[in-house]
Amino acid sequence: MKSLKYSIPLALAIWWVPIIDGVIVGAVTGFSERRRDSAIASSFIASLIASSLYVYLAFKVLTVPLLGNLLPILSIIFSIVGIAVSALVSYVVSGRTAISVVTPDGAEMEFYANNNEEIEQRLSSLTNGCGDPSYNVIDENNMEVTRECNGYQLQYKVSKEGRGYRVNIKVKTKFN
Repeated sequence: MKSLKYSIPLALAIWWVPIIDGVIVGAVTGFSERRRDSAIASSFIASLIASSLYVYLAFKVLTVPLLGNLLPILSIIFSIVGIAVSALVSYVVSGRTAISVVTPDGAEMEFYANNNEEIEQRLSSLTNGCGDPSYNVIDENNMEVTRECNGYQLQYKVSKEGRGYRVNIKVKTKFN
């Protein structure tokens, strides 16, 4: 939920652009949150706050003689669609983004995958020249895999989240 400090002001600044504001807020929260569920919740909260302002203004402040009573109804429809678009974009962006951080002892990476083949495909560049994997099953939804490689140790944790898998990778160098 750390992205709320960015997404709420952004959503309030672009509330007047219906539906496209959902795309922008969803993209910002999708890129700034590391977990998919918190990205969706952040985008939903920010879009809901901005839509509340939008609907309030449509009912209480704005009057457009040409549209008559149609403006409040359109504002509600655009708000619902904007919130849904924001959550959907946040889901897609956070699910397809790989986050990498370089540390003094190596590197850490995180990504989401749909199946085991996709995990192996994404790790193929790191696992070339590595030994056989050592599996440690934590519980039915979590597993740790360790591989010894030339000059580094590759350790990754695979967690089942929804219909996909969240993979946290730690590459530890052996050079001191």
